[in-house]
Order: sequence, then structure tokens, then C-alpha cells
Amino acid sequence: MENTELIFNAVNFAKQNATESGISVEEVARNAGFSIDYFNRIFLSHTGFTVTAYINYIRLKQAAYLLRTTDKSVLDIALEIGYDSHEGFTKAFKKKYGITPSEYRTDNKSRMMCMGEITDKSVASRFLHNNPDFKVVDSYEVIDYLLEKDAKQYGYFCTTIKYCGLTIVAPNGNYENGFIGVGDDFNGSCYLEIQTDDFKLLADWIKRFSQRKTFYSDKSEAEVKAILASYGVSESFKVTPQSLYFGEPFDFSLPENISIRLLAPKDKKAITKWANGRKDGYVKHLLNEQDYLDENNLEYGVFEKDNLIAVAGCGIDEVHGMRLNNCCAIQFAEGKENDGLYETIFKFVTNDILSEGALPFDDLQHGEYAETHGKFSSTDLGYVVTNRRFDIT
Repeated sequence: MENTELIFNAVNFAKQNATESGISVEEVARNAGFSIDYFNRIFLSHTGFTVTAYINYIRLKQAAYLLRTTDKSVLDIALEIGYDSHEGFTKAFKKKYGITPSEYRTDNKSRMMCMGEITDKSVASRFLHNNPDFKVVDSYEVIDYLLEKDAKQYGYFCTTIKYCGLTIVAPNGNYENGFIGVGDDFNGSCYLEIQTDDFKLLADWIKRFSQRKTFYSDKSEAEVKAILASYGVSESFKVTPQSLYFGEPFDFSLPENISIRLLAPKDKKAITKWANGRKDGYVKHLLNEQDYLDENNLEYGVFEKDNLIAVAGCGIDEVHGMRLNNCCAIQFAEGKENDGLYETIFKFVTNDILSEGALPFDDLQHGEYAETHGKFSSTDLGYVVTNRRFDIT
């Protein structure tokens, strides 16, 4: 366990300093409190990377992000992430991605980067190092297994596997009784997405692992608590219903002077005004012209005449032919909140998802969130709860 903590420190130091051109194995080892004599071997056994390979992995991942989200030159990006020359960067990038940085930018300029492409792949190696009875399972096999088992219940979780880049592990590689998706929380730690219908096994895993954990069940919160309590688990949970809409399009009309349409790069000035000084990740996403080229990226603008008063963000995720939206987050401009309009926007987005031939999904408009965001629940509108997400707090 001592080595595990030291490797955690080493990973964090390497991530924070990877773009420094002079960073060395000796520096990472010294900062983590290791003797250099056997540091590389220990780092490799925990993470699946040598220190040098991990630093290059972090650099090239950052390069891919900059190529897709900025107009910076290839040389400027190379220097920013710690390479000394255009040639050295291009050679390393092509070795990892199979194409040059310029080709990568051209191929991906109309496609958004999903979390799975920027996740830290070392977290799964570290989990497996500490839990050698688990083996990696082909995620595509697991997705097919879940979709065949019950696509309505497990469909959104399948998109989570794909788009969050989860590494699927199971005892001895047998996933039919249950498996764990190992993910990256972007600060060097891993979180676990547990999927099993065997509550005894679920209880064992909850007690065994100290990482942040999430699991799923179609049972009610009361049923889950009672069953787990019988196995000695008394943790508290944050419960989020996940629901799907199988009905006909909603019948409604927009208030006078209100229009809703997909946002476009031409709306940058209106988006900036709506943001009112905010500079969070979602605002940056809305202001990034490249993101609008992705046909599955759906960002709706709600206009009162020509004034943007709200945005509704969602997108369509596809996994093995199943298409559904990744919920609908509605944000009003300050002073423009309107419960009735909130519900109307939600209905509009649902209808548009249906017209795209996808399945409307929701995991936001429930419970306390619904009470303060429009004062309605999606289940009131006909959405059907097919699964519940339990986050252990």
C-alpha cells in the first residue's frame, strides 16, 4: 500500500509537469520519494507505463485536444506541450495515432472529443495491480451482452462505457455475473462503475473497494437499502432515476415572441451576452465553432425576439446502433427564469430527439432538481424509469 500511495503522487507530479521539456525520470522519482534504482520497474508494474512513456502519453493527449479545439500551429502546439521541434513532435504523434498532427486535425475538426479520448489509461493498470484476481474484458463484448440482455435498462450505461472510456474488468475475466468499469476522475484517482444483479456480490465489492463507487439497479431505493443491509452494507447513497420516453411527440405551442433553434457559430455574440461573464467549460464549448460541426452535438438556443434567454444542451450518443440523448440541461440567462417555459423547452427537445430517430433519455429532471428547475418531473410527462444510479457518498 505504501508503494501505491507513492505511485499516486508520482502520477500526479508527472501529469502536472509533463509539458516541461526538461522533466526527467529522476525528477519524478525524487518528488514521489522513490529511489531511482527501481522506480521505473515499480511505476511500470502499477500503471502499465514506463515513466517516459507516461509523460509522452500525457503530452500527446494534450496535443490531440489542442489540435481539435484551437487554431494554434502544429509547431506552437509542439513547443507548448514540451517538444523541442516540429519534427520530433510529428514523429511521436504519428507513432501514437497513425497519422500526422495536420492529418489528425483535418480528420477530427468536425467531431467532438469525448471523455474516453482524454481519460488517463493508467488508472485501470493501477486497479489491476492491486486486484490481480480481476482481468480486462473486451468492452465491445460487454456492450453487446448488456444490449441483448435489456437495452432499455442498460443502454445508457453502454454509452457510458463507450464515451467515458471505461476499462471493463471482471473476476477471472468472467463478466456475466458482474463486472466493474474503471474510470478516471482526472486528478489521478479512479472511480468504479459496478454492474451486477447479484446483491451479495455487489455488497462484497462495496465493502472491498475504497474508491468512489457507483452501481445501478432497477429496484427502488428502499428495496436496494434493505437488501444491502441484509449483507452488512449501510452506506448512504445519492439516487438518480434514469428514464426513457416511449410516447408520441408532445403537443404544445411556443409563447409569443419565443423561438427555439439549434445554436450556430453566428450566435457567438448572443452566447457571450447570455453567459454574462461566466467562463466555465460549458461556455467555452458553446463558443467553440468546431463543436457545431458535429451533427450529434445538439445545443438549442431559446430566443425572445433576437435575445438569447436560455440554452438547452444535450447530444445524441450511439452505441452499436442504439441512439439516445445524454439528458437535457437547460440554463436561463440571469433574470429570465420561467418554470412554464422550462417545461416547454424540455418538450421541444424531446420532440426533436424523437424526430432524429433516437430515444429520449433523462437523468436530471427528477426529485429535488425538478423542484427547482421548472417544478415538474419528466416522469410526470410520461418518461418511464428504467434504471436507477446509486452513488455512494
